[in-house]
Amino acid sequence: MMTMVHTETVDRRMSDDDDVELALALACELLEMTREAIIRLIIREWLQGYGFLPIQELDEGSETEAGT
Repeated sequence: MMTMVHTETVDRRMSDDDDVELALALACELLEMTREAIIRLIIREWLQGYGFLPIQELDEGSETEAGT
């Protein structure tokens, strides 16, 4: 599920850190997660994507598969 967050009203003169903080705050609200949990999720996915952490595979009989 992809959700678009519109930021047209955000001042375009934001610093790099301010736009990251805004993005984190929006993600926290949208995903109903704490700031720490969002940061851990982002780091984990980045580390997996670049091969620093193994990607956990689902078992054939996993109940999270579409065939439940």
